[in-house]
Amino acid sequence: MAHPQHPGRAPRPIPQPQLPAFCRTRRPITTTVRLDDLRQLQWLLWLVLALQLSTVLLVLAGPVPAPLTATPGGFTPAVFASPHDAPVPSPSQP
Repeated sequence: MAHPQHPGRAPRPIPQPQLPAFCRTRRPITTTVRLDDLRQLQWLLWLVLALQLSTVLLVLAGPVPAPLTATPGGFTPAVFASPHDAPVPSPSQP
C-alpha cells in the first residue's frame, strides 16, 4: 500500500544499502607465508592424525575386561607350572 504524496513535498530518496567500513577500505589482499609456518602446520597435522588413529584403534579394541580377582586360598601360577605330586612353595611360609 503506497503512502499518499503531499502537495509541494519532494519524495524521499530510498537509501541504498552500504557495505560495512571494513569492506570499503582498500587493503592489499596478499598474505606472506613463511616456510617455517608450513612446517609447523605439517607437524601439527601429523600429530592430529596420530591421535585420531590411536583413538580409532582404542575403539576397535573394544572394552577392557575386568581384572581377575584372586580367590582365598586359590590358585597361583606356580600351581599350574609344578608337577602334580610336588609341593608348591609359598612365599608366606619360610
